[in-house]
This record gives sequence, structure tokens and C-alpha cells, in this order.
Amino acid sequence: MDFKDFTLGKNDDNRRLDKVIRIFAASLSLSELYKYLRKGLIKVNGKKAKPETKVFEKDKISIASFIFEKNLNEKNGLCSDNASCPASALSSAASLPSLSVVFENDHILIIDKPYDIAVHGKPDSLDKAVEVYYKEKKNDASLSFKPGPLHRLDRKTTGLLCFSMSLEGARWFSQNIKSHNIQKKYAALVSGKLLKSERWEDEIKKIDDNKSFKTVDAKNFDLSSEAGSGYKKAVTIVSPAGYGKYEGQDVTLVYFDIKTGRTHQIRAQSALHQHPLLGDTAYGGKKIKGKRDFYLTACQLSFPEENPLGLPSLVKPPFPEDFKNFLTSCFIKDFGL
Repeated sequence: MDFKDFTLGKNDDNRRLDKVIRIFAASLSLSELYKYLRKGLIKVNGKKAKPETKVFEKDKISIASFIFEKNLNEKNGLCSDNASCPASALSSAASLPSLSVVFENDHILIIDKPYDIAVHGKPDSLDKAVEVYYKEKKNDASLSFKPGPLHRLDRKTTGLLCFSMSLEGARWFSQNIKSHNIQKKYAALVSGKLLKSERWEDEIKKIDDNKSFKTVDAKNFDLSSEAGSGYKKAVTIVSPAGYGKYEGQDVTLVYFDIKTGRTHQIRAQSALHQHPLLGDTAYGGKKIKGKRDFYLTACQLSFPEENPLGLPSLVKPPFPEDFKNFLTSCFIKDFGL
């Protein structure tokens, strides 16, 4: 019986064998996995092992070649110790979007997301580009880890987007985004003149209308709302930063400090409060002539000053060039708070 051998990396350390294999070979059913383990067609350090066996960095996993060939899609680009990566694994790299890296270390990659590019779920999405980048940069033979987005940005939103580069990084980020130790700030150009900082507390509900493009419904927060209505509380602090004109209409550059992460939260709440994003026709904004449908960017990330990942306390890159140009065309020259 011919076997393919894989040496476990740091991100596989102290994990259950069945968990590692299921991530490595996602198409394997549990019954198939248990059968192969029982028959010794998947081994740990040359010996039969049980599904619950804990495996560690530098352990060797041996998988019968027919299982490897049957269940591993070449697109995953996984390489064994005694075989090169399939030629097709990186063949589509040329069609993937380029990455504008703002910060990276062993745990987290922060990129500046371009306009009109999907974060995941498409053949040319950013997660695919980051997987290729990870394989090119990291000498890590981990079977059970691959980088992935740690939060979401809509396709037409630009700006700071974080990806995991280690299991430790993914776990820490997930815990701290839930506890609000990580703060995100956005900037957008909205219709009308927002005269002062405000705190918006509203409710948002996804609309299921079978359309390919999904919108949400927003309404003012109501303590008497019935449980199970589908609405979820959305909290955003808005601060005006500059005023201008677009085709004679007042516009405001606004910074958004979101306290909850609802779908289309900024777009829906802005429309509800009579300041739709300029150009955001799905939410009542005036159509614009520009490179984008609307201008919304994730412009700032704040991390705890003391953190185990070595992240900076503040990440704040310059505004995208086309965003700055459009602001200038609207006679807004100062982009800072």
C-alpha cells in the first residue's frame, strides 16, 4: 500500500486527529474517516490511531494514496513530504486580486481591500488570494489550518480587512472582537449636512425577498418590539469630519464607530436617519458619476495596547486615492477628525 506522508506544523499542535483530517480532507464523511482509521489506512507516526488521538507538531501523518487522490481537491494546494504541489494548485493565481498589505506578522495579515472584490465565496475572491500568499510566504506544513477572513466587508466597501495567519491569531481575534476589545471605524460620504456627532440606536432585519441582492430593513429602536421579530439592535456613533457639495447638494464626510456588526448597518442606519450614502441607490442615495457606486471605507482598527500577538494599537492607512480624489471634487480637503 502506497502512503503519502505529512509532517504536522505548529497550527496542528494538540488537536484531535479526526479534527485535523476532516479539515485537511473536507470531503471525507465521518463514517469514511473512522473506517480508514480502523483499517490503518490513516496512521500517526507509522501506527494505527483512534479518532480522538491527540496529535502534535512534527508528528507524521500517513494517508493511503488512494484516499489522498480521491478526496483532496488540487485547488487546496497541499503538498506532501515526498511530492510537489500539484501544478494546477497555483495555476489560477494570476487571475486572483493583488493584495495591498498594511500589516502582517506570524498571526495576523491586514490588507487594504479594493473596491468591488468579494471577500470569499468566488473563484477570484480575496480569501483565495490570501491562501496563495500564505503558501508562498509560510514554510508551514500544517494540515488543519488555512488562513481565512476574521470579519467581513461588503463587496463594494473598501479598507482594512484582517485574515488569520495562525490558529492562535484566529482564536485571539475571534475572542476579542466578540468582547469589543477590537474597535473598527469607517468613513463614508453621505447626503445632506450632518451638523453634530450622534449616537444611533436602531433595529435591523434582513429582508428575504428571493432577490440576488439582499437589503435590510431598519427602524428606530423600540423596547416593546416583540421577541422573535427578526430585528436586531444596531448601535453606531457618527461624527461629521468635513462638508462639501456634489452637484449643488450638501454632502458630509462622516466617521462611523460601529458598536454592533449588522449586515449593511452603516448603509441602512444612514438612510434611516435621512443621510443615505451618496450614490447608494439601494438605500435612497443619489446616483453619482464616479468609479464607485458609493464611497465607504474601513479606515481604522484599534487593538488593545497589550496583546499577545504583537499587533499595533492603531492601524490607520491613508484614504484610498480615488476616495480622496472624489472628496476633493466635492470641495472636501480635510479628511481627518
